[in-house]
Amino acid sequence: MTRLLELDAYVTGELADGAAADAFEEALFDAPDDPDLAFVDRLARQGAKLAEHGTFEMGVPRAHLDVLRARGHTVEVVHLGAPGNRETRTLQFGRTSEFVATILPLGRTDLERVDVELHLATYNVTKTIRDVIVDTDGNIYGLCERPLFELSIGAGRTIARARRRDGAREVLGEWDLLGQLAPAP
Repeated sequence: MTRLLELDAYVTGELADGAAADAFEEALFDAPDDPDLAFVDRLARQGAKLAEHGTFEMGVPRAHLDVLRARGHTVEVVHLGAPGNRETRTLQFGRTSEFVATILPLGRTDLERVDVELHLATYNVTKTIRDVIVDTDGNIYGLCERPLFELSIGAGRTIARARRRDGAREVLGEWDLLGQLAPAP
């Protein structure tokens, strides 16, 4: 069993109570600077934060934005415009916002979920976000923590594609974005 699997078994309670669990716990106290332990701890804390804010799933219903605002969080909204737009845009948003919601207006009220591909052209890397919610208004609301949004915009030209969740993987909408960050006026 690898060290990370042992830590996972300990944290989830799968490591049997008794001598083995006690010995493992003592070893943890003897090595407080263990990088594997630090990783598991950071993952658990950050995962809890994502779960609390509802940002674990990157696509959320529009109503979730209202819930975050009602709880006192700041949510900036960036509208990407109609699919097919290919232009450099200056994206203005509050640099103190906690969250940024990116609206991809798909215009498909007949769909509940799609896959969204994010292609970073500069690096030739594509990330597929599976099973993203399409709101009842036909829009996709991508929600992320503001620092992640800044990093993604700073990565250069990004092509976002919404694809049907079927064997053909039909492209339903495409947005080509080269964003530039600017503070809100």
